[in-house]
Amino acid sequence: MESNKKPVPPSDDIDLMRYLSLFMSNWIWIAAALFIALSLAYTYNRYSPRVYNVKSTILIVEEQNSGGIPNLDQMLPGGSFFGNMRNLENEITILKSYTLNYRVMESVPEFDIAYVPVNRHGIQRQRMYRTSPFIVKKNTDSQPLEVPVEIKFTGPETFSVEVDEDKLEEWKTEDKSEYPDRNSVKVENTEREYNLGEPYTLNGFSFTVEQRESDKSVFGEDNRYLVWFESHADLANVYSENLTVEPAKEGASVFNLSYDGYSPEQGADYLNKLMELYGTQGLEWKNRSAAKTIEFIELQLGLISDSLDRAESNMESFRLNNRFVDLTLEGTLVLERLEKFEGEKNISGLQMQYYQYLLDYIDSSEEKGSIISPSIMGVTDPVLVKLVEDFARLQQQKKQLAFTLNENVPQVMLLDQNIEGARAAIRENVSNAISQLRLTLNTIDNRIAGVEKELGRLPGTERQLIGIQRKFDLNNSVYTFLLERRAEAGIALASTISDNRVIDLAVPHNSTKIEPKTMKNFLVGLLLGLLIPMTLIVILDLLNNKIIGRHDIEALTKAPIIGFISHSDYHVDVPVAEKPGSTLAESFRAVRTSLAFYTGQTKCPVIAISSPVSGEGKTFTSVNLATIISMMNKKVLIIGLDLRKPRVHTVLNASNSKGMSNYLSGNASFEDVIVKTQIENLWFAPSGPVPPNPAELIGSPKMAEFIMQARGEFETVIIDTPPVGIVTDALLLGQLANVTLFVIRQRYTTRDSVSLLDEIFKKGEMSNIALVVNDISTTGYYGYGLRYGYTLGYGHRYYDPGNYYNRSKDKNMGYYNND
Repeated sequence: MESNKKPVPPSDDIDLMRYLSLFMSNWIWIAAALFIALSLAYTYNRYSPRVYNVKSTILIVEEQNSGGIPNLDQMLPGGSFFGNMRNLENEITILKSYTLNYRVMESVPEFDIAYVPVNRHGIQRQRMYRTSPFIVKKNTDSQPLEVPVEIKFTGPETFSVEVDEDKLEEWKTEDKSEYPDRNSVKVENTEREYNLGEPYTLNGFSFTVEQRESDKSVFGEDNRYLVWFESHADLANVYSENLTVEPAKEGASVFNLSYDGYSPEQGADYLNKLMELYGTQGLEWKNRSAAKTIEFIELQLGLISDSLDRAESNMESFRLNNRFVDLTLEGTLVLERLEKFEGEKNISGLQMQYYQYLLDYIDSSEEKGSIISPSIMGVTDPVLVKLVEDFARLQQQKKQLAFTLNENVPQVMLLDQNIEGARAAIRENVSNAISQLRLTLNTIDNRIAGVEKELGRLPGTERQLIGIQRKFDLNNSVYTFLLERRAEAGIALASTISDNRVIDLAVPHNSTKIEPKTMKNFLVGLLLGLLIPMTLIVILDLLNNKIIGRHDIEALTKAPIIGFISHSDYHVDVPVAEKPGSTLAESFRAVRTSLAFYTGQTKCPVIAISSPVSGEGKTFTSVNLATIISMMNKKVLIIGLDLRKPRVHTVLNASNSKGMSNYLSGNASFEDVIVKTQIENLWFAPSGPVPPNPAELIGSPKMAEFIMQARGEFETVIIDTPPVGIVTDALLLGQLANVTLFVIRQRYTTRDSVSLLDEIFKKGEMSNIALVVNDISTTGYYGYGLRYGYTLGYGHRYYDPGNYYNRSKDKNMGYYNND
């Protein structure tokens, strides 16, 4: 029966059926891990804070450069950053800026007060926004920050207050906000009850608790709340970090604003107020120049108004006192000329005041872009107008860049140089204009002096009237001029609209819950609940050095497998006799049938049964195989030749006082050692007393004589030999046997032991070697004839190889096929 095939080396291929059976046999551990993982996912979904995403849409109009002003991407090297899209990027940064978000925090009520209900088990629930049944009103702006205060309602209108003392002490030592006399705050918790509307002024706090809605009682299912105050500065940083501003499409100036927060209503209020203040801020920047112009004109109107009132009063008094009706033709001509020259002088004077204002402005460090346009004050020099526009635009660009870049980066430094260049150009132009204007004023003064000489030739009364009339007309014309300019500036201010348009307001019902991701968490729990135990099972299987399946045996030896002995759950020593219809008995019948192919027509085959090491079930196999053969009305003899550790007599309830050791040493005859058992057709030769030299006795000629005589009296001889991996006794008997069966126990025999059997097989040290796989569980049995899996999990069987027949058993699985 010797095969020519070689042992199959271990394969790297994954045996799916093997692992499938492995997982199925350990289903209880996988189910437990799956239950734990899904329970954790449920707990996380149930108690983790909800986070909602709220969105809105805004249109940001790109800033276009005027034709006379060069683009910064042309002025600055590598300046594609400063193109038109640069303006949009700057606007995005302004939306996320600390300053703008701080204004939002100040504008929206209840953003700086946290309301968190606490259930009866002490677990904090979702933070509330304008939905708490009560409201906390600060009596002063200075409150301890981030210090939880537990408000517990003891009745419909009463509550108690308890402050977290550890947090309060931490706030006293670490908080950097402005709070008067922080060190004087004493930690004091009392059991006093407060009424709604009654101020609480302990532990540095000063607030009042009031009912939010008159028809909603504060005393309900949730009676405990944690309340704490937050800093506007900290909130501005947090909200700006959680704000996302992205273009709706690539290259578009329509942007989607989204915010992730604990409440849809809170997120909607934040985004809407942010867009509102962003538009207001843009209008403020655009209107600053018009406001400055109106302020300048108002100042001039205030100065000229008094002079006009006095001139009007003087003229009225003169006409009444002198009953003067009208001027002569000559006087009228003189008056017209005087008014013309003095009007020119006044306009030049206003221009001189503007030039002086412009010099003062460019010499100051103010860079807000709110400079007054020259055309407002009648300055029509196109060069100066363009210089002022360039200067204002550069200032505005620097202000926008300040939101995104540090002052020390090369781009900002280069922009500062351009501003200084524009400042110098304006200063030079204004200085030249002032010099030219002074010459013009001197010329006008000379003309006025010439006309005043002509005025001296007129009568005294008419001369007086002309003086009064000229002052009145002069002040009236200047006043009218300023009123026109103020009206123009007012119209410009009123007609200014924001460059931004709110496309979609943020609304709570369009929000999306993003945390916790319920289905994702359950899916992760499901995967982890499956993968973790399955991975551990695979790892333990890879680390296992025991024989588990037929593939393990075939990979290590080419010795044939003659049969498989199923696991014994019976509390008997010879189950094939007491349970002849059992699965275990059928497995021995299968081995008995296979033996016929090995023994052939041999009259009395001798079958040696051994194992690599002790505890693999060779004695159990020997007795039950002999019993199953005897059931065919054949006389069977079991020879106990495990002289070092005899056990067969304990199974058959026979005496071991005289046996093979006596016969081999010449102290007993063949008939003396043969014992009839209680099983029909089954005889037994016990081992006898343990001799000092078992190997020598087994290797003596007496052993061959005993086997020859036994073959003459019996139809089958079965020899129970010692383990071949421990002593050489079995090798000595191998030459006397027709068939040698090696018992391998599933999940007990090591791979090294099988390799040892393969060496014996290849060297031919024993005849007709075959393998019997013992202790196979019927569940998990597929194709290979072995159980792939582990009842009770990997490595959890309880073995006691030396105590099988003393009823050593596992609590769950019963008896095992041990020696």
